[in-house]
Amino acid sequence: MEFEAIIKAIPIVPYYRDNQSDIVIYHADCRSILPLIPEKSIDLVLTDPFYVPKKNFEWKLFDEFYWDFNKQWLIELRHCLKNEFHLFISFSQNDMARFDFTLRELGFNIKSRIVWNYRNSCKATAADTQFAKTYEFIFHCSSGKKLNFPEKWDDRRFDVKTFAIPQSNFSEGKLHQFQKPLKLWNEIIEFSSNGNELILDPFLGAGTTAYCAKKLNRKCIGIEIEECYCEIAANRLRQGVLI
Repeated sequence: MEFEAIIKAIPIVPYYRDNQSDIVIYHADCRSILPLIPEKSIDLVLTDPFYVPKKNFEWKLFDEFYWDFNKQWLIELRHCLKNEFHLFISFSQNDMARFDFTLRELGFNIKSRIVWNYRNSCKATAADTQFAKTYEFIFHCSSGKKLNFPEKWDDRRFDVKTFAIPQSNFSEGKLHQFQKPLKLWNEIIEFSSNGNELILDPFLGAGTTAYCAKKLNRKCIGIEIEECYCEIAANRLRQGVLI
């Protein structure tokens, strides 16, 4: 299905549409957009669902809401995936066991559990009672579609990826609390999709997925519930791809 037909099938005006590439941003709760995306239209999902600090919530209420929410968007996601697809979801190490179970419970085939390793933020989690946190999980599910690995074997095939957390003094800047490194997202997109294929990010944040998609000549639908981050993502796309 052509990109234009997919966008026309979604009866909501995008917050932003790029004038140089097939990329749109919707300002919405992803649960309201996902059911509107035509069936079997998405080649790759690359996303980073929001994390809510549990200390700000009464535990039982948070637990019920958060896991119901995750099941809802994952269920809605199923219909729009092509028969041959890849799905990458970054998730907090604190809840990775339960999310692993949730994915399998909903019928997703987990092919890899990637460890994103970082060192430049470890002091923030250091304490005398625990080891400093230096990693985050990225769950990789797929239909069994091949990845675009290079013919020559190298360490990019490994499931541990070491990239620094974006900082304000880096060239890519620090635009979101949970922003992912451009080099990490570029690598995942290159290995799991081809030129002109369609990527979906239901939790777009500051727009890293869309930004990388534009650089790598992929199409992209991004959904973000916070308008301030929709604007940040749109501005990144307006400024062009500089990396």
